[in-house]
Amino acid sequence: MIRVLFRGLAWTAFFLVLGGTAALGAIYLWRGGEGVYLPQLAGQDIIRGLEILSERGIPLRVSEWAFTDEVPQNHILGQSPSGGRKIRKGRTVSLIISRGPRDVKVPLIVGEDLSRAETLVRLNGLRVGHIERVFDKGRRVDEVIGVWPTVGGNTRRGDKVILLVSQGGNERAYAMPALIGEPVNKALDRVRKIGLTVGRVRYLDREGALRGTIVSQIPQAGYRVLAGQRVHVDVARGSQALVGNFSVLRYRVPSGRPLRRIRVELESKGEKKDVLSRKVRAGEEIHILIPLKGRTWARVYLDNELTQEQDY
Repeated sequence: MIRVLFRGLAWTAFFLVLGGTAALGAIYLWRGGEGVYLPQLAGQDIIRGLEILSERGIPLRVSEWAFTDEVPQNHILGQSPSGGRKIRKGRTVSLIISRGPRDVKVPLIVGEDLSRAETLVRLNGLRVGHIERVFDKGRRVDEVIGVWPTVGGNTRRGDKVILLVSQGGNERAYAMPALIGEPVNKALDRVRKIGLTVGRVRYLDREGALRGTIVSQIPQAGYRVLAGQRVHVDVARGSQALVGNFSVLRYRVPSGRPLRRIRVELESKGEKKDVLSRKVRAGEEIHILIPLKGRTWARVYLDNELTQEQDY
C-alpha cells in the first residue's frame, strides 16, 4: 500500500514539473519566440559589434562610455547580458564603450599645415587652445613649427595645446576682398592666390541665396588682413541640400594631378565609416548624401591627405 502511494506521489510530482516547464516555455515563446545566440563582444571595434548584433536582429543601446588603458578607443569594453549564450529574441543588449586612455600623447604635427594639425589634435582627443604666429622666412605660411606640450608628451584627454605657426618671411598686408555673392570655389581660389588661407567653410540654409554662393565672410570686406590669415565663409546650401534627415556634401576636386584617389569618411556618435573611395579627375564634382544622426563630421581625403572637413 505504501509503495503504491509513493509511486502515485512520484508521478504527481513529475506531471507538476512537466506542466510548469511547459508553462514557462509557453511564456517564453509568448514574450519573444525562439532564442538567439549572443556572442562575446568585448574587445570588438564598435562598428564590428554593431554588424554582429544587426546580423542576429539583436537591438542594442550604449549604456556607458568609460576611460581605460586596456581597451582601445571606440571598442566594446563590456556588455549586458554577457555573451556566449542564448537570449530571448528581441531582448536589448547594453554596451559599454571605451573612450581609450585618459592620458593621451600629443600627435606629431610639427611641419603640418595648420588646418590638418587642428584636425589631428581633435582626432587624438585634444583641443586647440591659443595659436601664436611668428615670421619665419624659412617656413611656408601656416606651417606648424612648434607645439606645447611637446610632441609625444602625455597630457590629459580634452586638454588644450598651444600651436606656434609660421606667418611667412615678411609681413604682407592686404585689403580683404568682398566674397559675398560669389560661387564658393571661385571665391576660395581667389583667397588662396592673394596669399590668404581658407579656414572654416560652413554650409547653411539661406532663403533667397543661390545655392553654392557665399552669404557671409570673416574678416569682412575692406578689413586689413595679413598674409596667411584665415578666411571663414558661410555658403548657401540651397533648397535641394536637405532631404528628410539627410544633407548633401558637395566637393570639387582641385586642379593639379589629373588622376587622384578620393576617400570620404563620416563620423557620428563615435562611429567612423567610409562612404566613398575611388579615383577622380581634377575638376570633378562629388555629391554625396549624408545621413544626419546627431552631429556628423564629413572628412574628404585626397591621396590619404585630409583636404576638407565639415560638420552637420
